Amino acid sequence: MPVLAIAYAVAAVVAVPRGSSPQPTTYAAVSTAADAVDLAAGLALLSVGVIAWVGLQSRRIGGLALLAGLAWFGADWDGWAGGPSIVRSLGSVAMPFFVVLVFHLAMAFPSGRLRSPFERVLVSAAYILAVAVGLARALFRDPLLDLNCWRNCYDNAFFVHGDPGLARDLDSVLAASTLAIGLALAAAAIWRLGRANTSSRRALWPTLAPAGLVGGVEAAYAAALLHTPFEDPKTTEYHSLFLAQALAVTVFAAGVGIGVLHLLRTRLAVSRLADELRKAPPPGTLRERLASALGDPQLQIAYWLPALGRHVDGRGRTIEPPTSSSDGRAVTPIVRAGQPIALVLHDPALADGAQLVREIGAAARLAVENERLHAEVLAQLEDLRASQVRIVETADRERRRLERDLHDGAQQQLLALSYELRLARAAAERDRYPQLAAQLTSALGDAGSALDELRTLAHGIFPSVLTGSGLGPALETLADAAPIPVDLAGVGVERYPPQVETTAYMTVAEAIEAVVSGGASYAAVNAHRVRGRLRVTVAADSNGGAGRLHLDDRVGALGGSVKRRAGVLQAEIPCE
Repeated sequence: MPVLAIAYAVAAVVAVPRGSSPQPTTYAAVSTAADAVDLAAGLALLSVGVIAWVGLQSRRIGGLALLAGLAWFGADWDGWAGGPSIVRSLGSVAMPFFVVLVFHLAMAFPSGRLRSPFERVLVSAAYILAVAVGLARALFRDPLLDLNCWRNCYDNAFFVHGDPGLARDLDSVLAASTLAIGLALAAAAIWRLGRANTSSRRALWPTLAPAGLVGGVEAAYAAALLHTPFEDPKTTEYHSLFLAQALAVTVFAAGVGIGVLHLLRTRLAVSRLADELRKAPPPGTLRERLASALGDPQLQIAYWLPALGRHVDGRGRTIEPPTSSSDGRAVTPIVRAGQPIALVLHDPALADGAQLVREIGAAARLAVENERLHAEVLAQLEDLRASQVRIVETADRERRRLERDLHDGAQQQLLALSYELRLARAAAERDRYPQLAAQLTSALGDAGSALDELRTLAHGIFPSVLTGSGLGPALETLADAAPIPVDLAGVGVERYPPQVETTAYMTVAEAIEAVVSGGASYAAVNAHRVRGRLRVTVAADSNGGAGRLHLDDRVGALGGSVKRRAGVLQAEIPCE
């Protein structure tokens, strides 16, 4: 079919008179330039259709391009002086469909499918209008009675009944509908480019920008017909409009060709990827490889874990299952043994989902399965780490609760007891009971000692200044109470998540206690943010005790690490 279409089109164009005549019947007969651009525009569309049909195996894109090419040559068939009546009549019927086919091709590119109900309604309405007007003109337009006739004033193989008034009205409706469709094509092309992301826009603009140009030129041509119904190809206005039409269509066909070649390159890249996947690539690299092959850096893969009942990414982190969002991204499921194992969220302008799955084939499904198993292990590790974090947070909450209970309960009772003892001692001294006063003084001292020990215990359980003022002031309080000089360097007032501040504080407190037990005479503490992690360093002039710290589990539960070397302990805790 594609070869025959080109052959018929070339034959039709060659049959059209090429020399100048008193009244030309085609634009190709007006000038050499018009002849050249006319032939170039139609053959460009037909060639792109053949490439898409054969090379890309896309019958939708190829078929639309081929039909648009044939419709473009409809004007030449209609003006084929001396040609068969049926051919000239078919050319007249085909002409109104050209702008509709370009509209459909631009909106459906690159998959060949219209993506939204709104687009389907627009394209369907355009087809219905073209069919209705074309059929009515074929049945009721008598070329002999058409005062504005210039291409074909004799032949209409489909003529049933002549009605000049109706024919003029139909010509006006045809021009108005062409104007509307042309404007809709220009607006839709701009709208799609405006909504597209960076990678999609880069792939679509060679097609959609010329499509908008075609729509604008077609609208201008229709407006000229509404203003001046008699179309004279020798006038500057109509001749210029035809040249602009043909050039815009040629550029549009070239843009479609660029898009088709881009899809072919993408298909080759995906085929190479399928070969690489058979070699069992390292876990965690599938998303990057597939994104590179498709040219879509925003590509996402969500792996379904039946045992956990959720989707995760390649790092095992829980994510919401991707869906087709408002920006028009496509979701392609990867199925193995009838069960979904992953969802691929990608740009539909770069690859067709069904074709993507077919191209990757069993190799990709095996790679996705391996990647899913890897993600499941990471997800389990992530769950374990999250569980450890919850344990740490729960322990910290209990510490804070105990500190508040001691402060608000036993500590307040001891303060009340001390106050009562002071009152009793004052009464004993006033009533001159020295022995009782001495006993009350001793009891008051014991109550004060108990209160100090209780305060120390509460502060050790959880320092209230840490919650109220942050890590910096809490470390200053710790340094003031330390039995050796402690130098705080690089400790600011920046606040961190509560569990991070608590872990950092406990690290410093236990480190100071350890170096003191090891015989150190001083310690230096540094705490600052480094690339999203809080780095805490405690250095002392003694090696003793530094290796006896047991903070690895707590720091590790938050995803951090602890390093020890001679006299120095360094902990890094994620703080973002």
